[in-house]
Parts: sequence; C-alpha cells; structure tokens
Amino acid sequence: AKTQNIGITDFKNLIQSVKDNFYIDFSNYALSSLKRRVELFLQNFHFNNIDELIYKLNNDKKFFQVFLKNITVDTSEMFRDPEFWDEFKTFIIKKSKNNTELKIWLPCSNSGEELYSLLIILEKLKLTEKTLIYVSSISTINVDNIKEASLEIKKMDVNSANFDRIEDGGNLFDFFTIKSYYAQLNRTLLQNVKIIHHDIFTENAPDLFDIILFRNKMIYFNQQLKNKALNILKSALKIGGIIAVGVKESVNYPGYEREFSKVSNTEKIYKKLVTE
Repeated sequence: AKTQNIGITDFKNLIQSVKDNFYIDFSNYALSSLKRRVELFLQNFHFNNIDELIYKLNNDKKFFQVFLKNITVDTSEMFRDPEFWDEFKTFIIKKSKNNTELKIWLPCSNSGEELYSLLIILEKLKLTEKTLIYVSSISTINVDNIKEASLEIKKMDVNSANFDRIEDGGNLFDFFTIKSYYAQLNRTLLQNVKIIHHDIFTENAPDLFDIILFRNKMIYFNQQLKNKALNILKSALKIGGIIAVGVKESVNYPGYEREFSKVSNTEKIYKKLVTE
C-alpha cells in the first residue's frame, strides 16, 4: 500500500493534540523525518486520516504508547560504530581510575542495544560492580522492552561482527543465553541499571553523571531543541564529565566553547569544563 501523505496543517494538529493531552512536545523535532514516521504509522495501522488517529490516541492511553514506540527511532544494532566504542573504552577506564563509583545516563533510549553494548564493555573491564546506570525513555513500551533484555537471533550476526571488531578475545554469545528465537542478556549484567519512564524536556535529570551517552539523537531535533537538550544534559553532567553525541552531531550552541572541550574530534566526545 502507498504511504499516506499528510498535510502540514493536519500534522501540526496532531503535534498540538499530543502536547495538550500527553504533555509531550514534538513541535521542535525535525519535521520531515517525524512526518514520514507518522505517515508510515497511519498506513501500518490502517487509519484513513489524521483526525481518526487523534481520536484514537485521545481515547486509548495504551494505544498512545504504541504510537510513541513507533514514531521514536531506535538503535538497530549493538556496538554500532565500533570505532566509537573502541575510543569510548579509554574514557571509561580513565574515569574509573578517579572515581569510586561511575554514574552513566542514557537518556531518550528507544531500544536496549546501546545499553547492552555498554554493559558488556563494563563487564569486560571488570567495572560492573562500581557503575550505576540510568536508562530513560518517554515510551513505557520501550522501557518494558529494554528491561526484557532480549534480542532476536537474526540480529545477532551483525551484533557479533561489531563486537569482534572491538574486542580481541571472547565471544558476544558468552553474555547471552540462547532461547528458541531470541538471545537473552545475562540478568547479572543488569544489577546496577535503573530503567525509567522519563521525558528529559519536562522532568529533572535523575542524578548527576560522569558520562552521558546521547548518540545520534539530535539529528531528529531542530536547532532550538538541540540547544535545549544540550543545556539540560550539561546541567546533569558533573564538572569533568563527558558526553558523546554521535559522529553526525556536535555541541555547537552559542558560547559552548566556555563550557565544553572536544576530547575526541572523530567520535564527537566532549568534556564539561569548570565555568565559574
């Protein structure tokens, strides 16, 4: 079936309705990619028009969670961009030497691959015990799926190939139990992980962090929302803490040079400076 094209007025009505009824504001998300995902959702769930969708969302809170799950973009593979993980490991090791406890936040997580990658690296570095990780998502379905910590077997080939590019020894499957159609992450790795329902734009950060992973999120924001997100994340980062924003992004709001130094040019990792 052909993907529905929706007009800008209809699209804005949907965004306004979601904001009014669910207090989630998509108005500063990059228009074209969000509109495309909404159009695909209309097609896949057999809605004839935006008004039908708005009616359904406003009258079925559970269905709103299905909608959120479908229009947020998830990470499709573990150890995505292996070069990043290779470099990121050196920063984790440096941080762990200076801290008795490492606090790490993965905000706006829509799937678990980034978390599971991080957990395996921490386990390989023998840092699981001294790390506290917060993972947050605006979608309760995403929260439940991340807690489930299982991945389809068919996705594990790519995950394993990425893992082999950054680890000299070991096997990715050492960290999973294989069930019939899926691989289940070993539950012990999740012992110091808090997975929460949270909107970074309307709620306070859950803690102060040494490391924030915010890779490839801001490509879906306009400049105004990027600036807002970076200011929120900056406040949640300890002095000397690091944030990774993904290779296609950068920390570039007015005056950022006084507040961040770039510690990895290729992988876009930044350190928070003392500003006082």
